[in-house]
Parts: sequence; structure tokens; C-alpha cells
Amino acid sequence: MENNFNILLDPLPEEWQGYPIDSDFQTGIQIFWILDDNDLSNWEKLAQCREFLFPEAAPETADEIWAAVTWFLNGWNTDNLPKGKTEAPVMSYQKDQWRIWVAFKRQYGIDLNMEKVHFWCFMALLRNLDECSFTRVIDIRGKKITGKMSKEERKWYREMKSMYDLKKPQAKREYTEEEVAKIDAFDEMKKKIAARKAAAKAFREMTK
Repeated sequence: MENNFNILLDPLPEEWQGYPIDSDFQTGIQIFWILDDNDLSNWEKLAQCREFLFPEAAPETADEIWAAVTWFLNGWNTDNLPKGKTEAPVMSYQKDQWRIWVAFKRQYGIDLNMEKVHFWCFMALLRNLDECSFTRVIDIRGKKITGKMSKEERKWYREMKSMYDLKKPQAKREYTEEEVAKIDAFDEMKKKIAARKAAAKAFREMTK
């Protein structure tokens, strides 16, 4: 569906094809989280998106609901979306919550914990923040470490990337006693092989 909305001319939308929507930015964030939840089936995602986006009557078909969700999440964007190219995410509404809150409070005077902001306005403001702790962290996550950097630069970026990494830390695995015994036996075998190789090398050196 072509989007002819223009913020310079049109009022912000509060409905989709006659159905009232909850246009608050928190609704958009909740929908992003729902769609990113791998523990939910597509039907569960559909039902939850419907519940958040349409506080009253809602479209009847799944296709209509998905079309409404797509429009709500992307209708503000006037730039061309890259095709066939996926990149690792560089921001998180959970991990970056305080950086986003502080940036909006400082630059726009908006307290996101207290005020209602239309989702499309929120996204436009978010994407156009001046340099701040949030944008600096985004830059660090997206920065590619190259051989042209100095040793100190590479070390610093690795440390910062580790600090701001969006991947969930893996739980430390607990091994059974049988697995521990196998690991110990394998380590012992590696030590013996290394010792034999070292002895053979020393013998060859002596007989040259």
C-alpha cells in the first residue's frame, strides 16, 4: 500500500482504514518485541499485535492485520529500505533504554516515561538525534575493526563492543562427572602427544 503521508501537510494518523489505532510510541516498541520473540508462533504474534495496535474494533483477516502492522512500523520512513541485505542490529530498546530516555529529555525536553508521543514522531526524533551517548554506542556496535587501526584502537573497540554487545550471554554449562572425566582424559592424552612430539624433535636435533 503506497503511503502518501506528509508530516508537513497531514495530521498524524490515528486510524488505519477506519479502525482506530493506539499510536503511542510504546505500542510500536511492544510490537517490535512481539515480532522479535522466537518463542511465539506466527498466530500468537498476530493476536498480540492486533491487541496492542487496535484498542477497539480490528480488521478481521490476518492479511489486513499484518498490512496494518507493517504500515504502522514503517509508514513514517521516507527513505528506501535496502533489499536483500540484513545487518546485525545495532540498537536495543531494552539495553539502550536509559541512553534513549536521556537523549530525548536533554535534546527535545521530552520525558518518555511520562509523555505520550506518536510512534512515527518518536522514530523520526530517534533517527535524528544529535551526537550523544546513544549515538556513540550505536557507532561502536556498527564499527568494523580493521588492520588499518592501531593496536590500541583495535583493543579499545573490542573492549567497547564487548561491553555494549546485544547478544544474550550464554549460560555457563554444567558438565556431568562422566563428561568431566572424558575431558580430563582427553587433556591428558593431548599432553602425552605433545610430550612425545617434543621428545622426537629433540632427538632429531641431537642426531643432525
